[in-house]
Amino acid sequence: MHERTGSDAAELTSMVTKVARLRSQVEDLLADYVSRESTREAYVCELLAASLEQSLGHLAQLSAPAREEAADFANGCSPECLSPELPGPDTYAVGVLPGGQDAVPHRAPAVPPAELVPEVFRSRRYLRPRLVDTVVGDTAVPDRLKAARDLLPPPEAKRHGAGHGDLVDPAPHAPAGLIASGEWHLDTDQIRWSDEMYQIFDRDPLLGPLRLDDLPQHVVPDDHPAMERFVGDLVAELTASECELRVMRANGAVRALHLVGEPVLDVDGSPRSVWIIARDVTELRWTQAALSETREQLLAQRRLARAEHRLAAELQRVVMPRWTRAIALPGLEIATHYSPAEATARVGGDWYDGMALPDGSVLVTLGDMSGHGLAAASGMTTLRSALEGLAVTGASPGRMLYWLNRLVLQALPAEAVATALCGRYAPERRMLTWARAGHPPLLLFRDGHGSVPAAPEGIVLGAHDEPSYAESHLQLRSGDLLLLFTDGLVERRGRDVDEAVGVLLGLAPLLHGADARSCVDLVVSRLAPTDHEDDACVMALRVT
Repeated sequence: MHERTGSDAAELTSMVTKVARLRSQVEDLLADYVSRESTREAYVCELLAASLEQSLGHLAQLSAPAREEAADFANGCSPECLSPELPGPDTYAVGVLPGGQDAVPHRAPAVPPAELVPEVFRSRRYLRPRLVDTVVGDTAVPDRLKAARDLLPPPEAKRHGAGHGDLVDPAPHAPAGLIASGEWHLDTDQIRWSDEMYQIFDRDPLLGPLRLDDLPQHVVPDDHPAMERFVGDLVAELTASECELRVMRANGAVRALHLVGEPVLDVDGSPRSVWIIARDVTELRWTQAALSETREQLLAQRRLARAEHRLAAELQRVVMPRWTRAIALPGLEIATHYSPAEATARVGGDWYDGMALPDGSVLVTLGDMSGHGLAAASGMTTLRSALEGLAVTGASPGRMLYWLNRLVLQALPAEAVATALCGRYAPERRMLTWARAGHPPLLLFRDGHGSVPAAPEGIVLGAHDEPSYAESHLQLRSGDLLLLFTDGLVERRGRDVDEAVGVLLGLAPLLHGADARSCVDLVVSRLAPTDHEDDACVMALRVT
């Protein structure tokens, strides 16, 4: 047991010597950085020197009992049993260490009895790396060492801040993501803030930092409980803590801060000071709030779009004739197909109709209302119904399109436009009189050959107040096939319209002799893939 005591004292003495030597080297570096005005490096050296000074004090306390026990043991041993380099109990007080090394600059305080040292301190609970390693700016630990010149400007020196005219910071508002540090001594009135902390609080450095108990006055009242828990953890519970709260700046702005703090303990385990790192997270919270609001708006728009889609689909289902089989009208066999746009999954404004009129003729029409959704479906319904009413009056196709244009201009939204093809077929003469308003022309298939008949001129509906719609007459024969379609069938990204029309004309041998339903199915299989960019309507008319 006595041998172990002597060994412990020697090890502690050797450790003190090494730490003192390291502290001397750090002071040399500090003096060098001060001479070169390397402020940040000098700050780091100050922190290291102060930490080493505290370590020397702790080691001196630990070595004092061992030296006393070694001295008691030396009374019963020969001089040879004693280590010749073992210092006396007062060696450190006079500032001399064996070997000529610099000693600790202050007398080591009296060592408290082991039973008076809190268990949490004896268990090395607080001997973990501290936040001081990441502190930035003008910050120092308590009782920092004096250098050849002080690293802080004197209190009377002018600093950037309010009230100094030409010295006012051109960007007084705290930058986004700014990180600041502060230290509050609990046993003195000393408070140290980094320059960034003054920027965060928009406080004039001449006013000095805020006391710890004054911080709640600058915190939004709703965040007072969070502030109290944070300070309570540091001062009462002696544990590291973090929180997020909002502070009110002098200019009336509110900033969001994320705080991380840790207590600095004294040799007896009591809190000596409090370190706090503050990060301005206002911009981050604004971005998160904007994203959250945008997400809510997108969800609301999605729900509205789904409801609109259901309503438009129901409207189109009720109004549009869904001919799963070909229908027979005087002198004609008619089959149709409608393909909604897959890219938008929304109901469009394509429409078609075939109706026997009181004078014995047949109305044949096909059109496309611009847009998608409820507005397009509603406009389509208006135009289709109006066209049926105009046809009953006996008006010619060109005249019907003229009045339909007036309806678009007066009854539909200003941005609404539409294309349409309108024909009146006289079965006793097999004569088709037709007109178009910006719509693709019809195709004629006869005897296994396809052609594009001369198309009348006419602009889209809703583009002009007084348009003129020319009419064309087409003499048909029994067995002829007419193919009408909307632009969604032939317009594709990366494909020319004329190329698509050429594909349709090339189907003439396959369409020869086929019924109207088979002709529509063949056209859809060749030119209507599943990834429609727009609605597509196809109508086949077989002359009987």
